[in-house]
Amino acid sequence: MKKKISFFYCLLFIMGVLLTLTNSCKKDETTSNPANLEMANIPAGTFTMGSPTSEANREINEVEHQVTLSTFRMCKYEITNAQYAAFLNAKSIGSDGLYTAGAYPTQALIGSSTGILHYSAGKWEPVSGYENHPVTHVTWYGATEFATYAGGSLPTEAQWEYACRGNTTTPFNTGACLSDAQANYRWAYPYSNCTNTNTTYPNKTQAVGSYSANTFGLHDMHGNVWEWCSDLYGDYPTTPQTNPTGATTGLYHVIRGGCWGNYAFSCRSAKRSGYLLEFSDVAGFRIVLVP
Repeated sequence: MKKKISFFYCLLFIMGVLLTLTNSCKKDETTSNPANLEMANIPAGTFTMGSPTSEANREINEVEHQVTLSTFRMCKYEITNAQYAAFLNAKSIGSDGLYTAGAYPTQALIGSSTGILHYSAGKWEPVSGYENHPVTHVTWYGATEFATYAGGSLPTEAQWEYACRGNTTTPFNTGACLSDAQANYRWAYPYSNCTNTNTTYPNKTQAVGSYSANTFGLHDMHGNVWEWCSDLYGDYPTTPQTNPTGATTGLYHVIRGGCWGNYAFSCRSAKRSGYLLEFSDVAGFRIVLVP
């Protein structure tokens, strides 16, 4: 009888430990992603960053070099107006866009009047129908503060290109061409010798996830809005790199991916641009989380 009672209490103890561990895991998962973003797992790997000299519309700042990256998670979609408004309201950001308790207290996180995401009656809210469109008019500071709030960071330029490519080596993760059915850009100007069925483009952002995901499960890596990266803009190294973080000095931060108003060649996987930290009507972002 005593043996049975001892066994019963041992079993209860083990179940209690397992329940505690399970709850801890759930808590950690929530804490690591408080914004409840949908993330894709990006495997570790080595790839050739940049573009070959044979790629049409290639620019001299796309020097090929080998990069090795550790595993990370990345937002499946660009951050939306609704998600960014929720962040601004959670941090009590006023119409001036300043977050005095943040890392950049004197820098506006967003333009004071964006048209789509605006401040009204003491809170930020999107125009009806644009809740699920990617947020724009976000400064690099604003994108960085959101990333911190969500428990992550902006992607490095290397992480962004690796994730965009999805194990491809072609100009786009869709192959040699990027059609009007595959991305939101200026469809009258397809890439190189490619053609489009529809040449009348939307001339504005489209809801995130409007186009098919790449092999890593990421949507809209080409077109829709340019995306902020964490790196300062600078020349590429020519030697192999591991988890690079970009230039150490510079006036601009990197933006990637092209936008709704660009020709297809600006949406290439290797295309890189530098932009001042100010807001723009064509720049948005997504974030990464490190396991």
